[in-house]
Amino acid sequence: MIKVLKFGGTSVGSASNMRRVAEIVKQESAKITVLSAMSGTTDALVRIVKLAAEGQTAQIEEQLTALTEKYSTCIGELLTPERAAEATALMNEKFDTIRGEAAAFRPYTSERRIIAQGELLTSAIFASYMAQTGAKVQLLHAPSFMCCDGDGKVDTRKLGELLGELTADPGTQFVTQGFICTNCRGEIDNLGRGGSDYSAALMGAAIGADEVQIWTDIDGMHNNDPRFVENTYPIRKMSFDEAAELAYFGAKILHPATIQPCKDRGIAVLLKNTMDPQAPGTRISNSEDDSKAFHAVAAKDGITVIRIYSTRMLMAYGFLRKVFEIFEQHKTPIDMITTSEVAVSLTIDNDAHLDAIVAELNELGKIEIETDNTIVCVVGHMEHTESGLGARVLESLKATPIKMISYGASHRSLAMLIATPYKKQALQSLNDHLFRSC
Repeated sequence: MIKVLKFGGTSVGSASNMRRVAEIVKQESAKITVLSAMSGTTDALVRIVKLAAEGQTAQIEEQLTALTEKYSTCIGELLTPERAAEATALMNEKFDTIRGEAAAFRPYTSERRIIAQGELLTSAIFASYMAQTGAKVQLLHAPSFMCCDGDGKVDTRKLGELLGELTADPGTQFVTQGFICTNCRGEIDNLGRGGSDYSAALMGAAIGADEVQIWTDIDGMHNNDPRFVENTYPIRKMSFDEAAELAYFGAKILHPATIQPCKDRGIAVLLKNTMDPQAPGTRISNSEDDSKAFHAVAAKDGITVIRIYSTRMLMAYGFLRKVFEIFEQHKTPIDMITTSEVAVSLTIDNDAHLDAIVAELNELGKIEIETDNTIVCVVGHMEHTESGLGARVLESLKATPIKMISYGASHRSLAMLIATPYKKQALQSLNDHLFRSC
């Protein structure tokens, strides 16, 4: 069985954790192991980028000193003296690269190069340790085969050709980086936060894997967010479509884009716990679980509501097309949308271009903006022919003001928009009313 395993930052966050990961990689006979940067690294590098943009050289050195201590400790505990010397030299080289980019800072290019160093260094340390344990291992440079086009999409055809050649040796285990890639200008770039999951899924599809495993520090996908809700439980199996809905609407364990490449190829996705490898985790596949109407709840914060009031909508066609074209022009996806005779309400989770969008929307009608909102999404097997399901959800939220509802696009989800201060209350109430009685 061909397997691709991805480990998040916490999973490789220390020497002891890396030893644990190495044991899992051996037990699973992983073909490709995809790694994030050690926990805390990317956040530190993002801070360095901000400081570099502001010319704060002294504070950059403070951040690099902390990272040097972090990685030196891991290297010293994990590797033999000879290997440790090589890893330390590489660490110093990577941090010198960061210093150089910070000193001659270029807003996009330097930012991407700085942030990439975490994955490159972490994967090199881990690959060295794997070789130290006797494994036949090869470190791959992900940007050499993860190549993006002008829209930031990975060229899957090129990926299949290049990665297939690189991993042709059946007796070798391969270690590489998640998250980072090469853009259409030939510069190092990245796939965005959580992109390591997506990297693993694309690599799995490219080599025809039977399974892609995503290893984190919790036991699979839970029916609700355990950070805010009491008495949650892990879901042992779910369909690709359900997992995609949950990931899109805020389930933190899985990147939203991960599901599609695996669904297209029929590759099962396993969500596993690095700290408890024997726990069954969650298996995501084409298999449907129609034994329960409600399977899980997810919540996405940082939602902005845009309301457009216009009498030109009344008995008119083409109005929504004009609205959608504005969002398309500014590459801003819409999460939810509701309409009435003279108004459209929609939500976005990225307000980077909000001012420009509103400026254009003003030509269509009166605009209202609301921030600090959350989308709460109930996912399950909710057939349109079955009565009472929507009523059960709304009854669970009778103490929560609801601003918008989206239901009917599929039989898998019912999404509601609420003010963020009501989030914890809403999630707990849904948990108490929908799952304890299932």
